[in-house]
Amino acid sequence: MTNKTRQIVVVVAVFVIALASLGTIIGLLVNTGQLSEYSDGFRYEVNGSRVTIVSYEGSDTDVVVPDKLKGHRVVGVAKDAFLNSASLIKSIKFNCTYSSFYIADEAFAKLTALEKVVLPSNLKEIPYGAFEECTSLKSVIIPNSVTVIGSNAFKGCNSLNFIYSSENYSTEGDNAIRNNAIYLPTSLLEISASAFEDCTAIANMYISKDLEKIGDKAFNGCKNLTGLVVADESEITSIGEYAFCDTTLSSSASTPLSFPNVVTIGAHAFESINTTYFAYMELPNTVTSIGEYAFSECTSLSKFVMAEDTQIETMGEGVFQGCTALRNITLPTEIKEIPAKTFMGCFRLLYGDNDFVIGKNVESIGDGAFALNVGMSDTLVVADYMRHVITVDEENEHFTIIRLEDNKRENTSSTADSTYRQGLLTDIGGTTIYAYYGSYDSKSYSPSTNGKTFRLLDVEGRTVQGITTVRPYAFAGVKFEYIELPVTIKEIGEYAFFGSNVTTCYTSAIDWEFTDKSFSKEKDGQPIIDVLLLQSKDGVEAFLRKLGEAGIPAGTYSGDLS
Repeated sequence: MTNKTRQIVVVVAVFVIALASLGTIIGLLVNTGQLSEYSDGFRYEVNGSRVTIVSYEGSDTDVVVPDKLKGHRVVGVAKDAFLNSASLIKSIKFNCTYSSFYIADEAFAKLTALEKVVLPSNLKEIPYGAFEECTSLKSVIIPNSVTVIGSNAFKGCNSLNFIYSSENYSTEGDNAIRNNAIYLPTSLLEISASAFEDCTAIANMYISKDLEKIGDKAFNGCKNLTGLVVADESEITSIGEYAFCDTTLSSSASTPLSFPNVVTIGAHAFESINTTYFAYMELPNTVTSIGEYAFSECTSLSKFVMAEDTQIETMGEGVFQGCTALRNITLPTEIKEIPAKTFMGCFRLLYGDNDFVIGKNVESIGDGAFALNVGMSDTLVVADYMRHVITVDEENEHFTIIRLEDNKRENTSSTADSTYRQGLLTDIGGTTIYAYYGSYDSKSYSPSTNGKTFRLLDVEGRTVQGITTVRPYAFAGVKFEYIELPVTIKEIGEYAFFGSNVTTCYTSAIDWEFTDKSFSKEKDGQPIIDVLLLQSKDGVEAFLRKLGEAGIPAGTYSGDLS
């Protein structure tokens, strides 16, 4: 064999090997679904007899996705498949019937012109971000096979106001549904985190009984969501954090918003529902956990009922903080803890039609749980809200009330002065102040001394003995301007006078435990209350320096404090 012949043989062999390799690659592409083909405006990947749409390159504004493309069954849609036509497509309808049809995450996200969608039958899940930020989307028909609406599925769809399942609901006939409400399919089991967050056009929603879970922020920021209708036998057991925060839900005793089997309510779940129609809430005995600030700042919530046999295992701080309209609440008889800031600012509850009773089983009270006056409107007259008091069940072994001398309040409209009760919520030993209740203000005076400075005087007009500790927020929001603390005080907690009118604290005590926030009236640390020490006390100069190092204005006084 000549050299030339050998060269020809080698070239042929290389060509054959290359061709075989190409065939192998093509085969692999076909078998792994990587071969891209085009038909009727759709580019798709082939996997055997099935295809997945990867992009739309047509020019139709109303797109119909067929069941088959060139004989191949359409089984799914890839991520961003329609993104290149975001400003073109107004509607998408699926005629696909594949039993396991799927939609990839963010498949239709940011289609800004999209107004209407008809999803395919047999779809099991609307995935993460499927229609996120489709700002023109108004209506979606969901099949009664969907069990999960994924996280962020419709987040930011601020025109969306109509969803229904054609198998469950009809738009015609005597029982026709309204065309501006959300009717979730009866197959649905879970609404995931942020699924409808910031869908500001939603006004009414109907939830069937089989739904079990509402995720974190599911409806957060749905500012016009007023009507939420939950099936009577609803199986919802979990409501996530911020789930209905900043909505306008309505609930009253005659038309209550009810979750009959709920077990856990997440932190901030119903926070800042400040519509006048959210006035009533009732929870079943199935509830075991309520997260922090779950109902805080619901400014129209006036009545809250919990079943007496409810076995609350955990309740976070500030659950009702800022509920300024709350007048009536039923807590479980077995509740053992009232966490920090639970009723902070609930002045109508704590100055309401009945004395507020701390139950016999309460073992722990958090800081600021009864910060009585915080949030009270400046237009309200103290006298209008000082008819009642805090009391402690006589069987409670952990807390007690120390009644203080009834104070007198100057009455400018008549010759007769008014008398009001006041007192301290303390531990059973009477050493730690948790809260002050009363109406002592700039027009009040102590009957026994006729003084304007508030003193801790008992019903006999004698200084209360044994107080060593003032807990954080204990005098939060009080209206009096001057206070004298007894010599027995050893510790002043942070923000003890938060939001108060107190300008000066007089004392004969030396060497307290305190922080730079103990005499702060606001969260940012300003302004600071002046502390004045009895000039003749030993060690006063050293303690003045200690106060100064903490940034607390301090000085001395002498003589009568009245």
